[in-house]
Amino acid sequence: MRLVSFDLKTYSRTFSVSKPIDEVFNVLNDVEDYQSFIPFCSESKIIEQTETVIKASLVLSFLNTSSEFISENRFKKNEFINMEFVKGPFRSFHAKWLFDSISENKTDLTFKMSYSISNPITELMFSKNIDVVSQRIVQAFKSKIEG
Repeated sequence: MRLVSFDLKTYSRTFSVSKPIDEVFNVLNDVEDYQSFIPFCSESKIIEQTETVIKASLVLSFLNTSSEFISENRFKKNEFINMEFVKGPFRSFHAKWLFDSISENKTDLTFKMSYSISNPITELMFSKNIDVVSQRIVQAFKSKIEG
């Protein structure tokens, strides 16, 4: 029997925003508001929530298809948000937001992601567009935070 392996793709980006770390964290942790400003996100909701964990559902519409993506987000205020895959189009998914207060009104954000998508055709389309999609999402977060 031959074992099928899959390659994890990775993506990382660091950028600065001109807002205090509290405001930045609150925007990123407000999952229910994502649908109002993130490109390709048509629905966002919290399924379950505790003091340090949010189980969230996003409906993402991309290239004429829609998929529900459910993640469990563990967080520590103003430090990190770790996203773990629960359900959706991925075979494997892990992402992390890291927060660093540079000054009273400047915060550095780092986003790291590793993933593998179940469907090879979807993976090819996603991988070919990851830079453009990610730039649009980063710009949407920056605009929402600084807006």
